[in-house]
Amino acid sequence: MELTDKSTLLSLLKKHNIFLKKSLGQNFLINPYVLKKIVDQLGITKEDTILEIGCGVGTLTLELAKRAKEVIGIEVDKRFKPILEELLKDYNIKLIFEDVLKVDLKKIITQPYKLTGNLPYYISGSFLGEYLKKGPYAQIMVLMLQKEMFERITSKAGSKKYSPLSILLSLNYKYELITKVSPDSFFPPPEIESVVIKLIYSPTPYNILDKDLFYNILRIGFTQRRKYLINNLQRYLPQIEWKALFKDLNIDLKARAEEIPPEMFIELANKVKNYEN
Repeated sequence: MELTDKSTLLSLLKKHNIFLKKSLGQNFLINPYVLKKIVDQLGITKEDTILEIGCGVGTLTLELAKRAKEVIGIEVDKRFKPILEELLKDYNIKLIFEDVLKVDLKKIITQPYKLTGNLPYYISGSFLGEYLKKGPYAQIMVLMLQKEMFERITSKAGSKKYSPLSILLSLNYKYELITKVSPDSFFPPPEIESVVIKLIYSPTPYNILDKDLFYNILRIGFTQRRKYLINNLQRYLPQIEWKALFKDLNIDLKARAEEIPPEMFIELANKVKNYEN
């Protein structure tokens, strides 16, 4: 069954009486070139465990299952269960029909793995934010993202799109833009452009003394972007001598969070941790 063929896909959906839900970001890949790109970039071997987020009708899932030792697929829409079970019955695959935002990955992943999926915009920020805080970290990720989300998570200090999410990504992964993907590569075509991005696990050499404190400082710092960073921090953590800490780290008192590089946020959080002790 050629699932990148639009007529085949339509027939399959009609057979199972499935109408796609825009609210779930259900836009299925029908471009075989892009499908091959995703699979190739994962560099799958017979020793690999692959986690896929958003299986849909199984277009990518099947190609993963043909190559990997094991595939774990998470799909929120239970209407696809009969399609996936029939398509993948001859392969070593575990299907979890659940919202990925409610799944504890540490309970289902107990070995090194690679991660892939077409992340809908409505969950991509939330998923990546939680994943980058909690792990377990995939060795390689190859993701389909909206172009806007890609720009957001890869933005640098000084950019208006710079955020806690881009900081967390930069501290854990190196990225490569693999290809841009036009709307006509999907059915139905979305109203936005997409990209395929490859991320390779490369954790920061900087030591974060208290990760929860670090995440909290990031959240507080970016709460009101146009305010000076020190004002945001003083409001939420008034017991800290912020002016002294900023002076020690040579941070301008008029600096905003979007101007501070990731390693400086780490130093700031570590200073606060030592201050509390």
